[in-house]
Amino acid sequence: MIKQVNELNLERANALLEEKISEEKLKKVLEQVKAFCKVAYQLYSKTNPTEKENDNVRELSTEPPEQFTNAA
Repeated sequence: MIKQVNELNLERANALLEEKISEEKLKKVLEQVKAFCKVAYQLYSKTNPTEKENDNVRELSTEPPEQFTNAA
């Protein structure tokens, strides 16, 4: 999984919240959110497998098609 630049951390969560809550409670909530996201992503990836690199590979020939060589 690619780490996002704007990952949710204590400072960012404090900035996003309108109400101020204690740092201990905020840490607990952040850990629960991260755990939920991890489980949700694992369940999603099991039901929707990602495309593999070789799924969308086209084979190209070295010679151009005849319709393009005799166009003139």
